[in-house]
Amino acid sequence: MSPELQVQISQVKKKEWVDLQGLVSCATTHLATSPESFGPSCASISLLGRGSYNAVYKLEFSDGTRLAASLSNLDEETFDPKAKRSEIETMKFVRESGLYPDIPVPEIFAWDTTFTNPACAPYVLMELISGRALANDLDDLSQTQQFSYVKSVARLQACLSRPVSFDKIGSITSGDEQRVVGPLMTLTQKCLGGPYKSMKDLWRAQLEKQILRALQEWCSAETDFLNPHLEPQCTPQMFAELFQLLSSLIPHFQPQKSYLPLVLHHPDIALRNILFDESSISSGDLKIAALIDWGGAQILPLMFTAKYPDDLRTTGEYPFEPPGWDHNEDWDTVPCDWTSTGDPSQWPRAFGPGNKPIDFAPRVHAVISKFYLRTYFNACYAENLYALDADVDLARATLFRDATYYMKFHEVVCGDWKSWVRHKTWIRETYWRLRLAGHRARGSQELIIGPNMYRENVEESVCDLGISGEYPVIVEYELDSVTLKLVPKGNVLV
Repeated sequence: MSPELQVQISQVKKKEWVDLQGLVSCATTHLATSPESFGPSCASISLLGRGSYNAVYKLEFSDGTRLAASLSNLDEETFDPKAKRSEIETMKFVRESGLYPDIPVPEIFAWDTTFTNPACAPYVLMELISGRALANDLDDLSQTQQFSYVKSVARLQACLSRPVSFDKIGSITSGDEQRVVGPLMTLTQKCLGGPYKSMKDLWRAQLEKQILRALQEWCSAETDFLNPHLEPQCTPQMFAELFQLLSSLIPHFQPQKSYLPLVLHHPDIALRNILFDESSISSGDLKIAALIDWGGAQILPLMFTAKYPDDLRTTGEYPFEPPGWDHNEDWDTVPCDWTSTGDPSQWPRAFGPGNKPIDFAPRVHAVISKFYLRTYFNACYAENLYALDADVDLARATLFRDATYYMKFHEVVCGDWKSWVRHKTWIRETYWRLRLAGHRARGSQELIIGPNMYRENVEESVCDLGISGEYPVIVEYELDSVTLKLVPKGNVLV
C-alpha cells in the first residue's frame, strides 16, 4: 500500500470500528483473476456520500478499474443482515428481471454481511455510476429543474407500478435456487414478519404483536397508566378501544381490484438517492443515471405504494403549525396540504442568528408550491402509465389521490401502540364516519376517501356512560394553545 493511499485512508471519515485498509484488501481480492494471483493495487480512496444507514466510498485502481463500496453505518447490535441481503437481492432483481429497463441500478459484484471480514463491517462492492446528485433540497432547484425532476420521478414510479410475478407480501430475498419473497423489512430495518398472503394477514399479525407485548409487559402494572412519565399517555382502556377499532376496520381497507396487483415499492425515492446524467443537468432535461439505496424495498399491493417522493412531502409542523392544525394528523407517508398562506400577521415570530427576525414568507410559499408540484406529479404518473404500458385504467391513473386513507391506515397499524395513541383521533373518527355511512353494508367495495384532516367530531353522537370517572380517562383541554392532560378522579380533576 502506497504512502499516499495510507494518508488518504487516515483522512477519510469512517465509523470507528471500520477498517478501510481491510476494505481495500477485500476489493483487491475481488478483482484478482484467480485465488493465487493479486489484483490491481488501489491508487485512491475517497468518500462519495454518507447517509443514515450507509457510507459510500470510491475506490480507484492501478488498471483503471473504479468501484463504489458501500459500508454499513450501523453497529453489530443494530445491523440486520436480513435487511442488507434483501436490499442486495432487490437491486439484482431490478437489473435482471427485465421489468425495469428505465430504472438504472448499479451492478453488484461482491458483498459480505458480517462484521468478521477484513473491513470489520458489512460491505457491498458495486459498479461506480457516472452521474451526480442534483441537490439536497428541492427548494434549491430552479422552477424548470423542479418540473423536470417531478417528471423524472413520476416516470420512475410508473415503472415500479408494473405487476411482479411474486404472490406474497414481503421483501425480496434469496431462496435455494431463485429469489423469493421473505419477511417484510422496513426502511429502518424493522422486520414485520411474514411473508404474508394478504394485507389482512399482515395487519392482524401487527395487532397481535401488540397484544403479546401487553401480556408480557403490562400484566404487572401498578397503575392504569401504561406510559406514566412519557408521551404519549395511554391507559389499558384506551389501548383496548383502539385495538378493537383498528381490528374492526381491517375489512374496510381491502383495496378495489385495480389496486391489488403486487408491485415493487422503493420507500425512499428522493433527490439524495438519485444520480443524474451530467449533461442532462446543464440542458435542463434531467435523465436519471441511477436510483440507489434500496433498503426497505417491499412487495406490496399497488395501493400501498402511493408514497410521494420525499422531496415533495410537506408536514403540518414546517415552517410552523397552521391555524387549526392537529399535530396528531402528521403522517410519514401522507403529506399535509398547505394550500394558502393564511393571514401573515398571525404568523409566529421567531428569530435566527444575531437575533434577526425570520422571514417565513419564502418557506410558506415553498410548501404551498409543493402542493401544486404533487398535482403535477399525479398527472405525470398517469401519463407514464399509458406511455409505458398503455394502461388506461382510470382507478390506477388517480392512485395517489385515492390512496390517502389506505396509506394512513397501513401506517398506523404497522406502527406500535404509541402510533395508535398519536393517531387516536383519526382512528376514532374514521371508524365512526364509516359506521354512520354504512360502508360496505351492501357488500360493495366502495373506495374510502376523505379530507386531508378531520375538523369536526362525529363521535359526539355517541352517549358515553363512563362519565362518572369509574376508570381513568386521559382528557385533553385546550387553553391558549397549550394542551393540559387531566385525569378525572371521582368528581375532582387532578
